[in-house]
Amino acid sequence: METSVWIVGAVILISFIIAALKPRRCDVCNIAFKRKYYTWELEGKKQHLCPGCNGKMERKISKERFKKRFG
Repeated sequence: METSVWIVGAVILISFIIAALKPRRCDVCNIAFKRKYYTWELEGKKQHLCPGCNGKMERKISKERFKKRFG
């Protein structure tokens, strides 16, 4: 019985640690994340973006690649 208490305690502790390490706000616009966030590497650093900023970045990259290919 004691080992099951330790296991349950360890699982709860690990879940709290994981929840504390998750990003809470967009690194670009500083808006709080609701459900989903996207990870980009910008200027050599890992950044967490909200869906709105992610869409802007995807459009920017797409536009750059189109210009690079077709002039």
